[in-house]
Amino acid sequence: MTFTQDPPPVAPAGRPTRDASEQLLNRIMDAARAEFLAKGGIQGASMEGIAAAAGCSKLTLYRRFGSKEELFMALVKARAPDYASQFHLDLHQPPAQVLYELGLIIAAFFFKPEHLKFIRLVVAEMPRVPGLAALIQAEGDRFREPVRKCLEALKSSGQGTFDDATLAAIQFINLCVLGHFYLLAGYSSEQVSPERQEVLVRSAVTLFVSTHFRA
Repeated sequence: MTFTQDPPPVAPAGRPTRDASEQLLNRIMDAARAEFLAKGGIQGASMEGIAAAAGCSKLTLYRRFGSKEELFMALVKARAPDYASQFHLDLHQPPAQVLYELGLIIAAFFFKPEHLKFIRLVVAEMPRVPGLAALIQAEGDRFREPVRKCLEALKSSGQGTFDDATLAAIQFINLCVLGHFYLLAGYSSEQVSPERQEVLVRSAVTLFVSTHFRA
């Protein structure tokens, strides 16, 4: 899809307004994600195609990102979910209910078909893009942080028995998404329905709570 845009509004100094700049960035990200997925990664993707779909010039892309690799890495940074804005911890609830609500958010993000495809694409590109592996590690830490804070809060209330909240967060996320191998291997094209996600999360919570929380 190609966007046809009117000239963006400009600030007094002749630059696009902040809103127009943000709108353009959003279009670029949407177009880049579609292009990378459609072309199977960075090598097959075209900056010309991304620019045309976003309604901007190729020069604009290079001014903002420098290269396809930098644009891809910017897209990776933009994909990590912010659980802190979606999940509000209520310590008055039993730990199983708190973790169930959090687990549903985790599963819903990961099991979106477009998210699975992008995760697999990122893994495939890691050996080919300098700095991508380190970025993924940093983004993984940022991704887990709200989960770690949730577990720390539960432990501080006298309920959790785990020693390492970071390790516990990794375990909980893996349980909620059937482990990283399932996510990354791509051996099944079947979608994980919301009903199946609920069953999976309930099972994950039962196992996790029985191991790390007082009866």
